[in-house]
Amino acid sequence: ALEDCEASTGTDTTDTTETLVPPPPPTPEVSISAGSGVTEGLSASFTLTASPVPTSPLSVTVNVTQSGDYGVATGSQIVTIPTSGSYTLTVATSDDSKDESNGSVTVTVSSGNDYDVSTSNGVATVAVSDDDDPAPPPPPPKPVNSTPTLSISDASGSEGDTITFTVTLSPSSSRYVWVNYYARPAYGDATSANYADFGSVYGTLTFNPGETSKTVTVSLTDDTQSEGDETFVFSLYGAVQARLSDREAVGTIIDND
Repeated sequence: ALEDCEASTGTDTTDTTETLVPPPPPTPEVSISAGSGVTEGLSASFTLTASPVPTSPLSVTVNVTQSGDYGVATGSQIVTIPTSGSYTLTVATSDDSKDESNGSVTVTVSSGNDYDVSTSNGVATVAVSDDDDPAPPPPPPKPVNSTPTLSISDASGSEGDTITFTVTLSPSSSRYVWVNYYARPAYGDATSANYADFGSVYGTLTFNPGETSKTVTVSLTDDTQSEGDETFVFSLYGAVQARLSDREAVGTIIDND
């Protein structure tokens, strides 16, 4: 009985210490932001951010699309965000000689198992600008030299207003006379305007028998940039039943800022 009592009052040596398991790291949320717009031939830049930063490199699936035709490698691809939490993705565009509408490159973060996609910043778009001049209009019928001559005078106007060019036929003709015109930047001139300042200007003038003067009015774009006066060239070409004695005039855009 004494032995039983001693056994019942002995020290319990069972280890009751619990092993604590750390909680899993929080799931990163991936967002994307766009860089500045680019001109065709340059690369569009996007920044992917994981928050909180991943404890190991994080593979993220994105989908690349484009608006327009700028040679972008579209489709799905996998990028890796390092433990710093940020990755810069560049998407190349191609340069060509074709005049086309401006476009864009868009990158969308696709869903994945190891991350969440930001609901407000899961898509980003970079604008892509075309850098090619519009093609001149098709030529008129084969020119025929004749006695009347065509000339054009320089003109000026303030930005936000208009410039009116006057085309003169001398002397008057008993036949119809046609001449094409278009406006372009003054290439090689430090004061040259660009197409954004005066738009796309081209067409054909028809002089009825007896008419000696025609005008073309060009609308000018207004801006808030102080840039000094700018110039562009207004050209005549392809005269029919007349000769060109003065085929170019200078248009001066007077800065109003």
